[in-house]
Amino acid sequence: MSQTANTQSTIRAERENTLSLEDDDQAQPSQQNRSGVRLEATAAVETLECRLSAQTAGVVTAYLTDDSGAVLERQTIATLEGGDTFEFVSGLDAGEAYWILCDAQGREYVRGRAAVNYPRESGAITATHGIYTEGGSRSQNYRYCIDRIRTGPTASEIGGVLDLERDDEAQSWSDLSKRSGVRLRATAAVSGLECRISTETEGLTTAYVTTDSGSVLAQQPIGDLEAGDAFVLDVDLSAGETYWVVCDADGQSFVRGRAAVDYPLESDVLEATHGIYAGDGAQSDQYRYCLDRIQPTAASSQIGATLTLGSDEIGQSWSGLTQPSGVRIETTEEIGGIECRLSAATQGITTAYLTSDTGEIIERQTLVMHEAGDTFTFDTRLEADTAYRLLCGARGQEYVRGRTEVDYPRRSDSIVATNGIYSGRSFSSNYRYCLDRVRPATDGQSASESIGESGTPLDLQTDETAQSWRSLTEPAGVRLQATEQIAGLECRLSTLTDEVTTAYLTDDSGTVLAQQSLTDSEAGDIITFDVELAADAYYRILCDADGQRYVRGRAAIEYPLEGDSLRVTDGVYSGDALSSSYRYCIDQITPVVADRELTEGLGTRPTDVTVVNVLEHPAIDASGDLSAEILSYLEAQNEINHAFVLPMGTYTWNTGFYLGGSLEYLEISGDPRATLQVRDPAVDVAFEFGRWGNTNPPQRVVLRNLDVDIDDQPDRDAGLLIAHVNSCLVDNIELIGQRWRHGPEGGDRYTCLVNTRDTEGLSVIRNLSLPDGDREDPAFSSVGHSIGISADPPHNGVNVWTQCYVEEFVDNGFYVRNSPGYNIVDHSLAVNCGNGSVRLGEADEARDCKIRLDRGSEQTYPGTGLWLNGDQPTAERITIDGSDAHNDLLRVNSGADGGHVRDLSLRCGSSATAPTVRCSSTSETDLQGVLIEDFAITDVSTANNNPSVNIRRSDVTFRSGVIDVANRPALGGTEMPTLEDIEIR
Repeated sequence: MSQTANTQSTIRAERENTLSLEDDDQAQPSQQNRSGVRLEATAAVETLECRLSAQTAGVVTAYLTDDSGAVLERQTIATLEGGDTFEFVSGLDAGEAYWILCDAQGREYVRGRAAVNYPRESGAITATHGIYTEGGSRSQNYRYCIDRIRTGPTASEIGGVLDLERDDEAQSWSDLSKRSGVRLRATAAVSGLECRISTETEGLTTAYVTTDSGSVLAQQPIGDLEAGDAFVLDVDLSAGETYWVVCDADGQSFVRGRAAVDYPLESDVLEATHGIYAGDGAQSDQYRYCLDRIQPTAASSQIGATLTLGSDEIGQSWSGLTQPSGVRIETTEEIGGIECRLSAATQGITTAYLTSDTGEIIERQTLVMHEAGDTFTFDTRLEADTAYRLLCGARGQEYVRGRTEVDYPRRSDSIVATNGIYSGRSFSSNYRYCLDRVRPATDGQSASESIGESGTPLDLQTDETAQSWRSLTEPAGVRLQATEQIAGLECRLSTLTDEVTTAYLTDDSGTVLAQQSLTDSEAGDIITFDVELAADAYYRILCDADGQRYVRGRAAIEYPLEGDSLRVTDGVYSGDALSSSYRYCIDQITPVVADRELTEGLGTRPTDVTVVNVLEHPAIDASGDLSAEILSYLEAQNEINHAFVLPMGTYTWNTGFYLGGSLEYLEISGDPRATLQVRDPAVDVAFEFGRWGNTNPPQRVVLRNLDVDIDDQPDRDAGLLIAHVNSCLVDNIELIGQRWRHGPEGGDRYTCLVNTRDTEGLSVIRNLSLPDGDREDPAFSSVGHSIGISADPPHNGVNVWTQCYVEEFVDNGFYVRNSPGYNIVDHSLAVNCGNGSVRLGEADEARDCKIRLDRGSEQTYPGTGLWLNGDQPTAERITIDGSDAHNDLLRVNSGADGGHVRDLSLRCGSSATAPTVRCSSTSETDLQGVLIEDFAITDVSTANNNPSVNIRRSDVTFRSGVIDVANRPALGGTEMPTLEDIEIR
């Protein structure tokens, strides 16, 4: 089958696997019951991707249940909005029925409703009813909350992948040792190749990309990889040139997978012309070898855009080498972000900095999981004809910096490297440090993020005219076609566009798919539509002023304009009229493509693990105290390298599950979900792995798809997990029932503590739900109540807390501030927690989180919202609802030497007594600078006359934001902050 046919069949399959449930026709407020839709699976399904309907708002949790309502999987969706998607990874069995439900954990929410003619069928699923109560009340006429369901895995980057067919033979003989693979021609410039080892291939050690004469351009060790694994060859391929991608075992024999193919095979940017089978270029026009898929690693960069800075000649390290090092650059044009690569000899880097030419930090990226050759991205827009510094360091610790001699200046199309930087700020005219490649970014996010990445921007020319007259009120913009599936769009307001209030993404008939408020936006700002665009479909991006007059920027365009995955065909004016000569309001569009999830690697069970089904193993009595049964079974084993599978049901868990010594792998998982009931007051914590002082902690622990139930009586109390491990995955776990730490059966202070002991270790805590909190006891201090989520010394590695939900814990929600390791709190929700809802310290980050403080007047110990409390933490894209806040909404205190808060939305309600922002220091604070930028503060408090923003330290800067305070002073304190582009209303 040709690649074009493959692509067309993939697109058809994508459409067949999408179940559309109509657009909302009503928004129903003040709902509390779980609501959604009932499905029947007509075939086995691996995953479900669900989209929140446009009018649905305020939901916290989504549930996949069986047809009796028993929860199979839950997802925390508190940070999502109408039009956003989420995924259930539990499989659906053919012939079975399921419910997909949403709620707000007992709070009121708005549910979108649409009239539907049931049944609705698509591919492997059929929607039969709407569901509008937790008990399963059915509607034959409506669906709720979900407007689209897609069976998966869904296709991504259609057209970008070169499919080389599955192996039909495994070849092996004693002297089969020559390089084998495939011959490619690049039909466009490509920056790097991602290649997958075919299913029958074994024993490879090295992969190469060569010229068409066999000269090696790049090679990659792949000895640790197996069939199905992918590797990357980081090399630039020029349009029109031919290359070989080949593999071998360094002179030893290996097994090569072979498939018969009909050459040429084509993708959007690559063409496979022959197989290579003898190392010297012997070509086959019938077979391919060793590799079954090749695709670009990222959108192709334009020739000349990459600034190469030479390969390392030396790795420098000594006891005093602790200050950041890097390179100074000057831009010759505006750049929408910059991608940097760590040089080969550089080691031990934890943080990268983009600074101004005076050393002021503009953006920082955590690189603790990065190695030499890895790339990272600063997504700050760089102005033309401006100097910046790109620096790497280890936050005051020693590291190894790669160095090479450079003949400055070094130039690319838009960047000039002028000097090396060493000792933090000293210039070198002879060397560069730590970075061996710099180029304009093709994605707008750091490499640690798992949410998505952007493709190559499509430039729509700079405005030539600003048009405005009395009757210019109708929407204007551009019409485009998605030439492949796209996960979303980033659009830039053109330079002369002004006074617009709303942006819309519509289908080609004008039906609104998503809209964004532009009230606080200006020319040059980016608008994001997080809506999937189907391949080959047409859409319109429009702006207006909600019926009022506005100014639209216009530029002459020679249509069509084409990018990697977009084709702009027309301008749109007067609402729906098309122009073949002009575009309006938008001067750049960037496609957003989906990225891989962080949990993929940690969630893969090693092949040598012993798997035990607790209902089937004769040594385990699953009807007894299952915790004690599993511990007894493990005591009889020579080593612990086990996975325990708990089929769906309820089990007794009346013994604290403690494993303190070294173990290779331990997994306990529900299939698809299991409930563990704690009914013995002696259980202080359900799971405990390792001890504080252990020098040889457990290597890897996995807990998945479990509910721990302490909800049988008010006195019951137990924590969920204490883990001192080198690596762990906690996925889809909930603690059911309110804790009472100071009650008669008080358990451990920690509810979920994860200390990743290995400095190179990674732990992912995903979909952890702690909705019931801890009982507030006024007889005791807030400190000493139970803590929701925490990491403490000796946490030294990296914890990623993603899609976690914590509510009403008295002694902090997320308390990660006092460990030397890294914590990334991502897409999570904290509600009404005492002390600090999200409390960050050294090397910590919060991203895309929501914090709610709406019951402060009812609490003895109301807490702060976001608290920067150690070293120089960062936070971006944070929303704080302080409608009834009785403590600081944003606090930066003396424990923090500095910090960076970016893209902050903060609201203080009328009854709130708290300041919106409080910054303070003491004589012991090493002032490094606090920057709060791209923010909107709204304060309508009438509770007191204290300043809304209270500044008591001298290093605070507010940049590019609005401070809107209705009834009390906007600014106060002992220090006046630096204000840059600030509007005070």
